[in-house]
Amino acid sequence: MEKACQRVYCAGPLFNPAEREEMAAIASALKDGGYSVFLPQEDGLKFAVLLPVLMDRGVSIGEATKILNLAIFSLDVFEIMRCDGLLLNMNGRVPDEGAMVEAGIAWSHDKTIVIFKSDDRSLIHGTCNPLVMGLADFEFVGAYEEIPRAFDRRIAETESANRASSSSRFETANEKGEAISRCLGRRGSPEDITEILIRLFAEKSCLSREEQSESFSPVLGQQ
Repeated sequence: MEKACQRVYCAGPLFNPAEREEMAAIASALKDGGYSVFLPQEDGLKFAVLLPVLMDRGVSIGEATKILNLAIFSLDVFEIMRCDGLLLNMNGRVPDEGAMVEAGIAWSHDKTIVIFKSDDRSLIHGTCNPLVMGLADFEFVGAYEEIPRAFDRRIAETESANRASSSSRFETANEKGEAISRCLGRRGSPEDITEILIRLFAEKSCLSREEQSESFSPVLGQQ
């Protein structure tokens, strides 16, 4: 049974049979967990099918290619905005470029993101790029059956966070980034920079009682 108003965009590589099979398995796991999905390889525009039809209508191959590229981009943007969340498949030697753009669009509009990664390869000393992993709060799942449970939890957390704060994740990250930028602009020492990072990102249990009593806003105002 599908969950009311919970739809997930499945983003990931789909350029060979193995990749398409994996994306289909991800979509199937979400459906089994009660979610509706948008899977581009099944639900989107098919370039290879539509290109000859456009050319049969007298459209040049160059113009037909431009039309289809614009159409695919526009449809994908609409479907991302229509969805409540996005599943980002990180498997592969490098992340899929299109999926990275789709995930960035989703995150900047406060969509819930879950990262799927069962591939041991990574880019940076055993970890993945923080600009990518940060989209899902540096968490990922590695088994198909874990995907819908991760969405259940993360959607609930997102809804709770949205009720507690008037700022979006994008606004919050931007504000914290501004505080760091100001410190760097003053040529702050490593100790100064570390102090800022602890105040902005450390768990409260890592801070002193005095530091815990200081709110986030004054920290930004002091920079």
